[in-house]
Amino acid sequence: MHKITVISSGPGSADFMTLLAHRKASASEVLIGTALQLGAVDTSNCKIMYEESKIDKILKLIGMHEGQEVGVLVTGDAGIFSLTQKIIVLYGRDAIKEIIPGVSSIQVGFAKIKEAWTNVKAFSFHGREISGLDEIIAAEKAVILCDKVNNAAELLRRLDAVGLFKDNRRVYVCQNLTLEDEDITEINCIEDVKGLKEWTKQIVLLLKPAI
Repeated sequence: MHKITVISSGPGSADFMTLLAHRKASASEVLIGTALQLGAVDTSNCKIMYEESKIDKILKLIGMHEGQEVGVLVTGDAGIFSLTQKIIVLYGRDAIKEIIPGVSSIQVGFAKIKEAWTNVKAFSFHGREISGLDEIIAAEKAVILCDKVNNAAELLRRLDAVGLFKDNRRVYVCQNLTLEDEDITEINCIEDVKGLKEWTKQIVLLLKPAI
């Protein structure tokens, strides 16, 4: 029987992991995560550690340790566009011993621009084809999770083609949230995307003006 604990590691900084997440990670026999995630926790009591970011390889590593206490560190919150569902599909819901919730980049992004994130529609093109641009444009508030290919600049160019900047919408690109090189850039027109960093961890926030 698998004994998997999915541990939300927050957007990046160890400061944004909960105390419970730190404890559960440290108590794992086997701990799987990225270099950044593993470096954020005390691993002195972990018997085995794997530095891995590729989903297919993480799923295989989990399968190698049936019967052991396996901790899987996931970015942000385990309930939002997470590896959690892929683990459930492959190993079954009963294989997950516990899910430790955490702080998502969505929460941090809206906190940084001092806006509530109620009624926000979330979209992820992290490893997914870009689609549903009209739905994004129609949303009162939207957040888009990016990846290296579907990065903020590419997404904003696509959205500009369907009228993104026609109604004084507020647009922000948040990069490397909670890390030392965190940057939040307000985008007022498509030309502003030229000032974005080449590639970082990015989310895009879109807010229609108040009526």
